[in-house]
Amino acid sequence: MWIKLVSISIQVFVGIVAAIYFVKFVKKPVFGHIWGAMVIGIIGSVLGGFFLDKIIEFMVNNMLTVNFVACFVGAFFFIWLVSKITH
Repeated sequence: MWIKLVSISIQVFVGIVAAIYFVKFVKKPVFGHIWGAMVIGIIGSVLGGFFLDKIIEFMVNNMLTVNFVACFVGAFFFIWLVSKITH
């Protein structure tokens, strides 16, 4: 149970990092600016970590079974998609 909790915490952290990267470095407008991007990034990271990890199983996982690439791609894609829809 603790491993699953730590895995979800890492996915949340990756979603927040993706949101900060999208807002500060890519400089695209997002609904809710940094806070909206963080919420969208967390949702995208958890969904991306769940679905993309099933599709891309050849990538390296750590011992907590969190695929950082899948989480980041899911979060970044979800933030990008919402920014395109809202603006």
